[in-house]
Order: sequence, then structure tokens, then C-alpha cells
Amino acid sequence: MEWQTFGFKDDPLKTSPITKPTLALFTGHSEETRICMRVLTGSNVRIVVEGSRGVGTTSFGNYLRFTAESKKDYFTPGTEIKVEQGWRAETLLSAIISNFVREMELRSEFKKLIPDQRFQSAKSLSTRIAETYRSFGIDAFNFGASYGKQAGIVTQPIIVPSPVLGHHLEDLIALVRKAGYKNGVLLQLNNLDIGEIHNQVEMKYLLNALRDYTQIDGSNWLLVGDIGLRKFIAQQVDRLDDIISYEVTINPLPLSDFSEMINKRIRFYGISEKVELPIDKEVFNYLYKITHGRLRYIFGLASRLMNRLYIGDLTDKVTLDIARPMLVKLGRDRIKRSDITLIEEQVLQLLVTIPHANATSIATKLKKTAQYIGRVLAILVDKRLAFSKREGRDRTYTPSIDAIIAYIEVDR
Repeated sequence: MEWQTFGFKDDPLKTSPITKPTLALFTGHSEETRICMRVLTGSNVRIVVEGSRGVGTTSFGNYLRFTAESKKDYFTPGTEIKVEQGWRAETLLSAIISNFVREMELRSEFKKLIPDQRFQSAKSLSTRIAETYRSFGIDAFNFGASYGKQAGIVTQPIIVPSPVLGHHLEDLIALVRKAGYKNGVLLQLNNLDIGEIHNQVEMKYLLNALRDYTQIDGSNWLLVGDIGLRKFIAQQVDRLDDIISYEVTINPLPLSDFSEMINKRIRFYGISEKVELPIDKEVFNYLYKITHGRLRYIFGLASRLMNRLYIGDLTDKVTLDIARPMLVKLGRDRIKRSDITLIEEQVLQLLVTIPHANATSIATKLKKTAQYIGRVLAILVDKRLAFSKREGRDRTYTPSIDAIIAYIEVDR
């Protein structure tokens, strides 16, 4: 999509989290921000940030980090660490050190510290680990590469013991403090999603192993994950639970704040003050409703909607009358790729109409046995067309966003 045609210097529908250059786009969560920034006036801070996928937890963490850095309280790397399936403490610490070293090299303020033996030792170690990983066929420190024991995931070699890596982390923290960052480093660990990315056993091991390193003087941490992360830490990782400074849940923005975010994007990316998005406000309100305010899905769907239209077809704006059937087709096309059967489609349609349905309620509607419907639901979960959650003794199911936009008309 050539956004210059519409008067924008860049894509105003980006789904990527805010970064240091786009910090002005951050919207809402004023109370959560105020409290967390107050917590960050301390030292050796550990904040848990949790929220449903797509609501903006990464952006919230980035806003805290870069705002704190602007006050010279903390040094923070430009990118967060995406903790992947199968990572051990050694992998995580190696990725942190590599990210740390790379960021210091890129910034002129550290030019006088680069020759320091502590920095050179950490850099040499980072290079050696990366080369060893590559010899195993792994793209090390790609901040999103996967290592581990699961099927299809390369088993990671242990090259340097975690205590040695911890010493290098201490050295790097001492250097950034020397540069004027009084509280040391503020690190953000993403993807701490229990069940979706990490199984409970692996996450328990990783967080237990990480606990001692979070107590390194001058190390401060934002632990970002899905809903349930804080509860998991409290129940399964009591050693870490005891030293958590604060926890915050990021809920979807209210519609008024979402509208403000749209306006900020228009002003930020627009070439002139008169520029307008070629999408009606009602379309965004509709997307907000069907996605329950999940920003990544809203902007992702809006982008896919725009990409389906040729520029020449946009004589005015995309209205809701134009958008709704296109979104339905978009959702159904994506669902077809999963090769679903008739019964799977029927169950999926009911999931859209029945909030938090279980196997019994759907079985009653379709006049099937609960055991049979349970198997169908398991298939839909495996195909990522539905998601399950245990509530007490019962297991409830919710449809994917694609299913919602595909079958939202069914219950109208």
C-alpha cells in the first residue's frame, strides 16, 4: 500500500509496538503509567505486565522504558527480548548480553567506554557464543529465534555457565552507570505466555533460574506476558514471587482513548493537517467491537482490508457497508485454509454466538454427545481457530478473531 497517495509519509495502520521514535503515539493507561513510573524511582525493580494478546502490553513496557531512560534513570536497549520456547537461563542471559553490547556500540554516548576491558570481554563472549550457535545451525540472538527440545526446535548447546554470564552482565551494568544511568539497566522480557508459547514446567525452571540474576545490583526488569503470568509466578515460582515490586494488568483501551489513538496516528504520519484516513470511523468502531479492543487485530484487519482494495477503487472512503462483507470474506478465506469439516464449521459458528461455550452447551444445540463435540473442539484448538480455558472443573472455548469476523453475521 502506497500511503503517500493518501497523504501519509508512512503506514498509519502499523501493528508493531511503539518504539523510541514513535513514543508520542502512546495513548491511555494514565493511571497504570503513573504508578509504574513511581515504582521505577526505586532500585532493582521487577514489574510484571500482563494482558490479553494484542492489547498493547509491549507498547506499555516500551513506553515505561524509554520514558525512564529520557530522565537518565535507566539505560535500556532499543529492542525487548522475546523469550522463545525452550530457552534456558544461559540462552536468555546470552541474548541479554548480546543485546546490551550491540546497543552500546550503536550509541555515541558510550564511545569512550567501548575500549574498556569489561566491554571488550563481554563483546568477545557474545561473538563466540553466536559463532558456536551458528555451527549448530541456529541463528543466535535473533531476538525471536527458537531453541529447545521440542519437535522442530534445535537443542541449544550450553557454551558458558550462567554464573559467568551473570558476571559479564554485572560488568556491563557498571559501565552504563559510569555513563550516568544511575539506576543501571531496565530490561524487558516479552513472550512470557504460559501455555501459548511456554509450557508450565519450562517456564517454572526458567524463572526460578533467572531469579538470582534479577537481584544483580543495577538490574531492573519488566516481565511481560499473557493474562495469568502473575498468578503463575505466585503459585509456581515462589522464589521470584517474593521479590516482585509491582504487577499491572493492561486492559483494552476504552473506545474514547482508541479514537484519540487514531487521531494521533493521523497527525503523526500525515504530511499535512488536512489529511484523513480513507477508512470511516464506523469501520474502526466495528473492528473495535468484534476484536474486543485488541489493537494489533484492529490495525491488522484494517491493513488487510486496505490491501484488498486497489487505490483506484477508493473513490472516497471505505464505509462500513463496504468493509463488513469484505471482512467476512477475509475471515472465511483464512478459515478455509485450515480444511475444516462441516461439523467443525458448525461448532465454530456456535462459538461465535455463545460466549464462553463448553462442550455440553454446544452438544445440546447440535444434538450430539458432549464427548464427540469435545473432540471437535480439540481439533479447532489445534488448528488455532478456537482457544480453550479451564474454569474450575469446566473447560470453556472462545473463537479466534478470524472465526468472529467470518461468522459474526450468523447471529444477526
